[in-house]
Amino acid sequence: RIIAICIIAAGIVSTISACGTDNTDYENLREVNWDGTELTISLGTNKDTGCEWETESQDDSIIDYSINRVFHLSDRAKKGEAVGILDAGFEGKSAGTTEIVCTTPVNWDGTGDGYTYTVTVTVNEDGTIESATGE
Repeated sequence: RIIAICIIAAGIVSTISACGTDNTDYENLREVNWDGTELTISLGTNKDTGCEWETESQDDSIIDYSINRVFHLSDRAKKGEAVGILDAGFEGKSAGTTEIVCTTPVNWDGTGDGYTYTVTVTVNEDGTIESATGE
């Protein structure tokens, strides 16, 4: 009996810890990931204040939008608060190097200048992403 209670208690503890707090720094979230021909730029977004990202490929013959563009509401967002992550998807088209420029009209709290995040992408002849770096 004692062993069974310990196992059940351990299961409850692990379930509670799996639902732990969301420690994502949405304000500073800037990530670039790619696999094959698909590239995703993940950016923290605060729709409540107008800190929403626009993305633009400087040469859409090298890389262009894919259908993968999704806003994910954060797990820690308070009721009515639209804080989360924009996953902007792109697809490699042809060989070359270009930039994807990401901008917001205002900063995180809705005042002052917005942000700019530029991703430099190199694409191979077959459309696969060779490299991508953001700054």
